[in-house]
Amino acid sequence: MRILSSVAVRLLSFSPVTWVTVEKLIQQVLWLVLFAILAPILGPRPYGVFSIVMVFVGFCDFVLSEGVIEVFVTMTEFEQPHAATANLVAGATAFGLSLVLACLAPGIGSLFHDGDITRLMWALAPLPMLSLLSAAPIAVLRRGMLFKRLALRSIVSLVVGGVAGIALALAGAGVWALALQVLVQRVVEVVIAWLSVHIQFRFGWSDRHFREMLPVGINVLAARVMIFASGQLPRLILGYVLGPTQVGLFTLANRFLDIIVYTMVFPRTAVGRIELRSLPAGSREFERRFASMTQDVALVSFPILLGAATLMPELYRLWLDQRWLAGVVPAQLVLLSGVPLVLFYCIDAALLGAKMSAVFKRMSTVQAVVMAVTVLCAAPFGLDLTCLALAGRPWVLLPLYLSVLRRRCGVPARKFLLPPLHSLGGALVMAAILHLPFWQMPWFDQKLNFVVLVGVGMVCYGLFCYGFARSQTRAALAGLFLPRP
Repeated sequence: MRILSSVAVRLLSFSPVTWVTVEKLIQQVLWLVLFAILAPILGPRPYGVFSIVMVFVGFCDFVLSEGVIEVFVTMTEFEQPHAATANLVAGATAFGLSLVLACLAPGIGSLFHDGDITRLMWALAPLPMLSLLSAAPIAVLRRGMLFKRLALRSIVSLVVGGVAGIALALAGAGVWALALQVLVQRVVEVVIAWLSVHIQFRFGWSDRHFREMLPVGINVLAARVMIFASGQLPRLILGYVLGPTQVGLFTLANRFLDIIVYTMVFPRTAVGRIELRSLPAGSREFERRFASMTQDVALVSFPILLGAATLMPELYRLWLDQRWLAGVVPAQLVLLSGVPLVLFYCIDAALLGAKMSAVFKRMSTVQAVVMAVTVLCAAPFGLDLTCLALAGRPWVLLPLYLSVLRRRCGVPARKFLLPPLHSLGGALVMAAILHLPFWQMPWFDQKLNFVVLVGVGMVCYGLFCYGFARSQTRAALAGLFLPRP
């Protein structure tokens, strides 16, 4: 019994990477469940309208809250006066931006010829303040590698918000179901975050602590602005040029990519970034840790990206109605763009781990500018060509990222790129096998055929890992569990 108890304790002693993966995986599964329930009720247009509103409201939400968290995590020392000062500055900024958004809402609604946009912006104006309230406890939990508490917070809040959204959708509220869902979710997040830590929420001012945060804060917040712009500007431009329905299709396509990134890429890079903080850039150990992180991420993300792109037509036909089928090709193209983006996430983690927030800011600016130019040039030609242009964009930027990594962190491409390319080759072989015509059996049940295709893909890539990437697979699996201290 004692041996069995010891084994059980060891299995439950998940590593930080595993807890972040569990959090993101359950988040995305719950989102898929909610989308499966709400999409047939609402259709693509409400999702498009909501996405346009979140371009404006989400800017304040994402940039301020995530920026403050990033500053706290990046700093070498973190004290209570840091939190109090940041709360005061960011709180005043969030309040001012919320007022600006409320004043601009009628004009933005007129620009897109939709009164719902105006009313939604008024209703969601409190989101930046709600997000800011949980920034300090989230930073404390991340710095302490307490990802289990963060996972529970995210999962519980998403469930509570989802129940509220479904209830309102069934009552015929339309796009307001999505608004209520995000508001309830954010309130629950704030409550659970502060119950998870022992620090007090307060506003205050300290010149010394403000000066310590200012250089990092400027770089991180500027980088967050650029990251947000590169992610949201396409929706804004497409909404103006092509209308809310096309934005809804584009949003769903990007959501599939987000699911893979947040479950297969972000957990490892988030923990890897914290691990790299204690190592000097250019050292052999820094290079080894970075190569291990990139190898782990590529091993699991590349086959999922290519496999999902291959199976996307079958998934749309099984899951969604005719209103969504025009989004199949955009979804495939967006997923294919994820291959180089995986390497971008790893390089960003290295730059932040090496405390090079200024370089991180410049690279984020380049991403945002190239993204905006790409969409502006391609949007008049339709959604498919826009997504094709966006799929080619990260491949064009990849040499620049590799050059920055070599010059700033002392990690040449030849030192880490071969194992990811090896995994990409296995993923391409798997995708080619799934494309063989004899897997398409019209007399076979469509749902069962889809399950068979998923199984074939898993077996093919599993055989590749066993035969050609056994050591990489063992190393990745070894990082899932840590012995109990």
